[in-house]
Amino acid sequence: MIRKLVLIRHGDAENRRLGESDAQRKLTKRGLAALQKAYPTMLASLAEDTDDLQVWSSEAVRARQTAEVACDALGIPHEDIDFHQSLYAQDYDRFYDELLCAEGVIVAVGHIPFMEEVASDLAHRMMSFPKGSVACFDVPEEGLTKATLAWFMPGPQL
Repeated sequence: MIRKLVLIRHGDAENRRLGESDAQRKLTKRGLAALQKAYPTMLASLAEDTDDLQVWSSEAVRARQTAEVACDALGIPHEDIDFHQSLYAQDYDRFYDELLCAEGVIVAVGHIPFMEEVASDLAHRMMSFPKGSVACFDVPEEGLTKATLAWFMPGPQL
């Protein structure tokens, strides 16, 4: 059973280029630098939970890069990132099924509108989720339906 769910929207990404798939888009240099500056502070409260913390990411390059910055801020090796197709496909049912099988603290890096929809569903109110934003939910023994928003930090300003 998970204790915390942390949702992260990837940082500022390059525009799509001709002949390039959406999944190949990278973070901009400014977007990457902004996350590298902000995430050590934004994710500091999770530092005590790294023993049972898992980082999940969409397979898209921009999400992977964001997950790597989160790992750096938390002192976790990049090799420990677990890629979930549900995050790129924005498959709500599959993502929730994966969460039901997970334990500890899950940090999930994904995309809009999915991160915003999941956060809004858990918070029981509409949430705006700018690029690089982080939302942390406490999950009680009763499960995800009883999760509460512990904190939210909008993404760094570019």
